[in-house]
Amino acid sequence: MLITDQDKVGLEPHYPTRLGGWSEGVSNGHSPLHQLSPYIGKMKPSMARELISTFTKPGDTIYDPFCGSGTIALESWITGRNAISCDLNPYALCLTRGKLTPYDSHDAALDAINEMDAAATRVRRPDRALQAPDWVRAFFHPETLADVLSWVAVLRRRHDDFLLSCLLGILHHQRPGFLSYPSSHTVPYLRERLFPRLEYPELYEYRAVKERLERKARRALARLPDLDRDVGRSCVHANSACYKPECKVDAIITSPPYMGQLDYGRDNRLRLWFLGVADWRRIDSSVSPTQSEFLALIERCLRLWRKVLRDGGICALVVGDASVRSYSLTLPNVITRIATQEVGGFDLVTTHTEPIPAKRRVRRGYSGSLSETVVVFSKQSGA
Repeated sequence: MLITDQDKVGLEPHYPTRLGGWSEGVSNGHSPLHQLSPYIGKMKPSMARELISTFTKPGDTIYDPFCGSGTIALESWITGRNAISCDLNPYALCLTRGKLTPYDSHDAALDAINEMDAAATRVRRPDRALQAPDWVRAFFHPETLADVLSWVAVLRRRHDDFLLSCLLGILHHQRPGFLSYPSSHTVPYLRERLFPRLEYPELYEYRAVKERLERKARRALARLPDLDRDVGRSCVHANSACYKPECKVDAIITSPPYMGQLDYGRDNRLRLWFLGVADWRRIDSSVSPTQSEFLALIERCLRLWRKVLRDGGICALVVGDASVRSYSLTLPNVITRIATQEVGGFDLVTTHTEPIPAKRRVRRGYSGSLSETVVVFSKQSGA
């Protein structure tokens, strides 16, 4: 059985046992940096903020080994915590690094965009658009695709993850401020039947990159938080079961990939293609684990994290409500058993479960987890 909030097993006195109150959305007072680009299954900023403020203090170091959209890393930086993060997904890396390296102001971003526009014009080659796969070309006006390819080449060469994330954030949608033909803004699929070309010809015209990127950067940098650039922050391309930060960390706060329920490669395949990933299936084989692969991964991670965490440090995992056949238990119960019994060295502090609102289900026909549970452990001294 999963230990409930009231049991308080292994609870250190300074750790509260009740969580919640993060039902508000991204726009409810949170930085627009959180909205650089869509990402399926991402954590709510309000949840990240509460976990960080509840279990850590300014100056602490927080590690997110499955950083995804970078919500934990950004909230850690905003609240004065050092942020270490990693992921195997190139799109997750780009997006997290983009959130951790914003420009200081609108003017600085616009100056950079002007400079990059000139560079993109110099390297622009229309034939590159013709060489793109048919499924990619189906999303764009040929001249728009040629422009996007030149911009991506320049931004990647200059390691400008912030502007590259902004560009990926406006890559596809049906709205005029985006770059593609009418399509979903998250999982990429065309909406030609909903917006027939003859009835909506304006949605199939050429779309210039520069002014749309300028508007996106302005939105992203609006209400820019008071960020301390001296706070440590990093994001590395690594396997979370193998990567060991150079220093002990005060907390591990993360949302592991939802086992067998989300396809992080397939559902980001268009953005991944522009980042140089020709075969999105290769990404899914690494970052979208089956149930058995997920359980093996979590066990390996917990064994490693026991060495990474300082004594008394917190490990908070946000997981779905799937049933695990081999245990005949729900996933939060299974993870509790693995951490406290099979791996050992962890005490359960608290759990909290909330439903996942329908409006957060961005994939058509998605029927995965209906709720998510935060399971919080503390590392035993000397473990």
